[in-house]
Amino acid sequence: MVINREEMQETVRRYKEPVGLNLGSHSALDAWQGQRNYGLRSIIYTTPSRARIYLQNPMVGGADEAVEDLPSIVRRDLRVVNDPKDIRKVDDWKSVILILDRYSDIVRYVDELVDLECLQIPNRAFSVYVGGDEYCRVIENKFAVPIVGSRTLLKIENRGEIEKDYYWFAEQADIPYPKSYQYEVHEGGIRFKEPIDEPMLLKAEHAHRAFEREFIFAANSQHLEEKIAREVEAGNLNREGLENGRIEQIVLGPHANFNFFFSPLDAKSEWGDVDDWFAKLYNVNLEEARICLANQFLSIDERRETTLDGLKRLPTDVQQRIRKIPSFEVTAHAILSLRESLLKDVHRYADRFMLSCREHAHPGIIGAWCLQTLVTWDRVSKYELKPVVKLDFTSGVEAKTAADYGVYDVPEERDPYMHIPVTQDIALRHGGGTNVHMGIGSQYANAKYKKTMSMGDRIGLEIRRAWKTDQLHEIVT
Repeated sequence: MVINREEMQETVRRYKEPVGLNLGSHSALDAWQGQRNYGLRSIIYTTPSRARIYLQNPMVGGADEAVEDLPSIVRRDLRVVNDPKDIRKVDDWKSVILILDRYSDIVRYVDELVDLECLQIPNRAFSVYVGGDEYCRVIENKFAVPIVGSRTLLKIENRGEIEKDYYWFAEQADIPYPKSYQYEVHEGGIRFKEPIDEPMLLKAEHAHRAFEREFIFAANSQHLEEKIAREVEAGNLNREGLENGRIEQIVLGPHANFNFFFSPLDAKSEWGDVDDWFAKLYNVNLEEARICLANQFLSIDERRETTLDGLKRLPTDVQQRIRKIPSFEVTAHAILSLRESLLKDVHRYADRFMLSCREHAHPGIIGAWCLQTLVTWDRVSKYELKPVVKLDFTSGVEAKTAADYGVYDVPEERDPYMHIPVTQDIALRHGGGTNVHMGIGSQYANAKYKKTMSMGDRIGLEIRRAWKTDQLHEIVT
């Protein structure tokens, strides 16, 4: 049975001093430094093979303390143990590195973690290494530690493996996402019922690495069938991966991950003229307006993927001679900014998705999440955008001109071209790309908060605000 939210809310009502709990991988460094920056104690649990990341990058010191003599502050603030029972809340420590044989061992210590007043910060590694299966049943049913995030939404990233994945929620939200194509799986590959003369790609689980996905690009359906057959023969794809995979149109445009933070505390607050006008302009009630305003846009990043980025740097004649299908394993990230006029569409789709989650999986999104897109240039009709639905502005009953879509630099026609952020992935937890803002913040969040504000900082700020105002129950599931 799924751990109910009310139980976790009752647990945190007893907390006197919450402790951030972070699985040591993915985005833990950013989360760790954010907790340090906002005066919260923290625990990083990791494995022997990854412990050196945290041993050699300690986030220590007080919230406003300048760190000059690093070894002495590490001695003062940081403890390292291999058994949670050795962590005593009354001892004088700011952070603990907990080294376990396996990440999944953390579930054995739920009672000790609650006694320490822990709040789990979810990331993708938490979902995969502790989740147990594609439905994250261990997290939902056994890991009875309060989560600053969306316990029952972590599983929707497992595209094609569960019925209501993020594409299902995107469909309910009526936001643009790539068109998919049906195919049949057979021994040695796939086949289409009829030829499709359009660029396409396969997204499927890698045969040997559950954390990674295989991406196969092709010019048309015949080309894709041939490439998949070679990958099956090479052992990179198997029947199960193909049966749970998805083939979709290739959307041409730059990749952009838009990082948001939904604050339940801010959703309860009054915003003066802003919430009144937001409700009036965008056809929502005052409560929904405040929810949208609390869905705060913090930053943008893009991926660097191995071996794709290496191949792209080669001259074209060399690329053509290398008979190797590139892999798309995320290796690094880079900071982006966006043409300002396009932010209206990013906000619109993010708010729609958030409201959809609240409707279909209450309480919906809490805390950090990421809308991963490809920003293309196409006719509105191709993605069936309907500006008359909730969170859209039109001057009449239906959109009549480009200006109704907020586009002013194109010919006045009923079906204009415009930039369209097409959703290709969604993460309902702390995104890995936000590491690029660690220590320096993001230009959007920094400007709003007038201080350095990474996603880890924003999580730390929300926990501290909730703690100090006796509202921890509002931010957990």
